[in-house]
Amino acid sequence: MAKLNIVHLQTLCHIAQLGSFQAAADHMYTTQPTVSARMRELEGRLGFPVFHKRGRKMDLTTQGRELVQQIKPLLAAIDDVIYSLDDATHASGLICLGIAGLVGQTWFPQFITAARAAMPQLSFDVEVGQTSLSVSKLEAGHLDLVFMATPSLTSDRFHVEPIGAVDVMLVGAPGLVGQEGGQSQASWLDLLRSKPVWSLSKESPMYPILMKIIKDHNLRIKVDICSNILTLKQLICSGTGVGLMTYPLVEAELKRGELVVLKDAPPFPQISFNAAWGVDQSQTVIRKLVNLAKTISSFG
Repeated sequence: MAKLNIVHLQTLCHIAQLGSFQAAADHMYTTQPTVSARMRELEGRLGFPVFHKRGRKMDLTTQGRELVQQIKPLLAAIDDVIYSLDDATHASGLICLGIAGLVGQTWFPQFITAARAAMPQLSFDVEVGQTSLSVSKLEAGHLDLVFMATPSLTSDRFHVEPIGAVDVMLVGAPGLVGQEGGQSQASWLDLLRSKPVWSLSKESPMYPILMKIIKDHNLRIKVDICSNILTLKQLICSGTGVGLMTYPLVEAELKRGELVVLKDAPPFPQISFNAAWGVDQSQTVIRKLVNLAKTISSFG
């Protein structure tokens, strides 16, 4: 019987995270038959199956799931020791990263450039999505790190660190709301009562802010929903309605006069963004990426 080593355990955890033998093989720069052979050797040594196949997906058995939960922190600790010897400069592998749309549209390209310069052997799989979906994938182990507005992520399974906050404001196109300087002609309350109102989806941190405005002022209005922040910006710029937007996303449009702030609108709470990652992740590599994000982030 083949002697087991750390590669067998790493392979097991990669399959568990990525969902298939082929994905694990790609991640580890090897072949699917090699991965299959490692799992046969592992199961032969353990005396029980660690995976069962459902369609094209490989799901962990109960015993396999327990084994992965025990192994992942140990592998992360070993990675920390290895990477700390060279400050993660020679770290390799795939980082599955979830980011908010606003991050992608602002400072994320500079972050990737800096990350590649610091750790050139890393590869990135970037997913831009809604906060709730990305947090679910982080909890399931399908993402290694997220840059999101995650105020509710307080589990002791995760590290959460702030990477900045952004202002939000009610805006509209001059053709719809008029213009006096950089503001609308009519007041924000009159405009909310008389014009269509747009919001990001209910999972967005901006949605509850808008709903509180509506409730506090007893406004009986309907709100149209758009799940994509860039599409939402385009809709508002095109004059189809007014809406609450983050300042970094509309800064250029405000300076060019394509959007104006709704007059006399009250100040709104900032939206805080965080880096979040599992406690069982390799801390040296993730920490390096988080520190880069905190340095490069253009959020206040």
